[in-house]
Amino acid sequence: MCGRFGIPGDYVEMANNFDISPGIERDTVWETLIPRYNVAPTDQVPAIFEKDGHRYLELMRWGLIPFHAEQMRGRAVLDRNEKTINTPINARAETVESRGSFKSSFQKRRCLIPAGGFYEWKKNGRKRSPYWLHLEDQSWMAFAGLYNWWKTPLGKWMSSCTIITTVANGFMEPIHERMPVILTEGTYDLWLDPENRDLSELKEVLVPFSSAKMRGHRIASLVNKVQNDGPGLIEPSPSMISDQEPRLFT
Repeated sequence: MCGRFGIPGDYVEMANNFDISPGIERDTVWETLIPRYNVAPTDQVPAIFEKDGHRYLELMRWGLIPFHAEQMRGRAVLDRNEKTINTPINARAETVESRGSFKSSFQKRRCLIPAGGFYEWKKNGRKRSPYWLHLEDQSWMAFAGLYNWWKTPLGKWMSSCTIITTVANGFMEPIHERMPVILTEGTYDLWLDPENRDLSELKEVLVPFSSAKMRGHRIASLVNKVQNDGPGLIEPSPSMISDQEPRLFT
């Protein structure tokens, strides 16, 4: 799964990297929202979608709000009986086109979720050690995402998103059995095109990213608390690195 990630870069760098046309981005003070190093479920995250041939950046709640939701209380989403509704932060690539909660979004509401890297925890008995995973050249990642629009009781439209995951590549296998789908730049247009309803073609890009282009390292447990933030979270912890580390890890 993907339950935590980081956005180390700044807004201008992000917008340029993903070809967001000047003047059409949403009215958001991005400089106050990124960089962030400990993005967690229910946080507002930048997501990129396409409309009328342009790419837009939109703040979306991480955790897909279903259409049958009735209200929000704080960060919780409630049904008509005021019981908490599950808002999935991940969708499995293997079933994304058939599951009711994702099917419609997969057909016509696809997005990119920018990140500088993500976190995963390796189990070792009762212990869980956190790792920071990123691309070899430290460039931006683009997670394959889906989004929804939900109308609040006050008539305001709210957007939410989820990250698609797939089986781990060889690089990730020593850490976790799954990983987020990281799209290559050449697939951005295909994925974002809302008119593309070729589900077979879309499914073909939901594959594990190249192991050779990924790097990572163990980090301190500071990331375990969502209140913690800052570049120190992704710094290697030399005292924790052992001879048992996967070969590709730095």
